[in-house]
Amino acid sequence: MEDASLVGTRERILKAAELLFASRGYAGTRLHEIAHGVGVQKASLFHHFASKEDLYRAVLDEGHHHSRVTLEKALDGADTPLEKIRALTEAYVDMVVAHPERTKILLRESFGDVPPGASRHETQQILGMVVDFVEDQRRQTGNAEVDVRALLVGVIGMVAFFFTSAPVLVPAWFADPLDADNVARVKRLATKVVEDGLAASLKIPATTTPTKVAAR
Repeated sequence: MEDASLVGTRERILKAAELLFASRGYAGTRLHEIAHGVGVQKASLFHHFASKEDLYRAVLDEGHHHSRVTLEKALDGADTPLEKIRALTEAYVDMVVAHPERTKILLRESFGDVPPGASRHETQQILGMVVDFVEDQRRQTGNAEVDVRALLVGVIGMVAFFFTSAPVLVPAWFADPLDADNVARVKRLATKVVEDGLAASLKIPATTTPTKVAAR
């Protein structure tokens, strides 16, 4: 059985690393800074991770695992296709709100701030799970095709931009994007965009009014 203290240290290292990778990027983060944030010696990091690249990948893996479990739970917890679409959309917003650092890391990766040989295979698998669900529903209804991938990436970008960039570009409007009212607003907007985009494919009335979400 693994020592509980070692497990705790590993989790603290992952959290400190996630914060620094989000704020400074992979290239700008130093291992001694991560160690300082945890309160351990730099050498102690190597008891858990072979290198900075290994640590970075572990941070991503933890985020991927959480995302997959959350989205699968959203799908399993709803009944109709419309309810599942709403559940997935709201679950994604909640993930960004709960873990903004992961979104910032993703945005940094889009500008090439990644270790050599980095792969987005796991991210593509998670997104593919959602795309497969929507396209399976479309095939069952026999309705018009829709560019599900483009719609999905567009919604992801919209939500990510709001919670990471809106406070910088328009602070007078959204000084605190994590405010409960703002979170509920983004959920309503994102759900409306998804529903309207998929209306033809899933026989969802384009004028459907999303159910009111509870403020976080």
